Amino acid sequence: MTAKLSGRSRSRALPSTRTLLICAALAALQTLIYVVVAPMTPVLAAAMPPLYALVAGVHSFMPFLARLLTRTLWTATITAAVAGVLVWPFSAIGPLVLVTFLAGSAAFDVALLRSGQLSGHRLIFAAGIAGAVLFVISLPVFSPQHLTVAILAGALLGRMLGEIGALIFATVLVRALRAAGIQGS
Repeated sequence: MTAKLSGRSRSRALPSTRTLLICAALAALQTLIYVVVAPMTPVLAAAMPPLYALVAGVHSFMPFLARLLTRTLWTATITAAVAGVLVWPFSAIGPLVLVTFLAGSAAFDVALLRSGQLSGHRLIFAAGIAGAVLFVISLPVFSPQHLTVAILAGALLGRMLGEIGALIFATVLVRALRAAGIQGS
């Protein structure tokens, strides 16, 4: 017998094993992306925060891909959490990497909670929200000389465009995978 949660069966409320395995595989790929990108990000963050904010969107690629591919609630957050745990040993900020990974992905998932169909406008809105959240959590690490209107506005715009860029790449990849006959969950 299946337990009921909020009027839905438990089996529908929780991700399937297949979905969780997809999330884990994408998290492992995200870890590889992080290891490749990580050496250049501190230099970009110190020299050009808006450019860093744009490049940092790459860290949302696999979580967004998980959400689009599986069409399952909270898979961006699950993927980001697993990636954060895997990246933790390689990260200069240690366990705080979980905050940076989870904040954007959780914001993305929350923005899509009430969405039946994942329309383009709704997805772009969710990616923009994720970018804004990531901008806000990055404010404490801005150096005093970077706290100018131009740099802050550029960093906000960079974060939002970086997240939307990650979404676009994820969308293109999902379409290609589906065209090749590969389905998510």
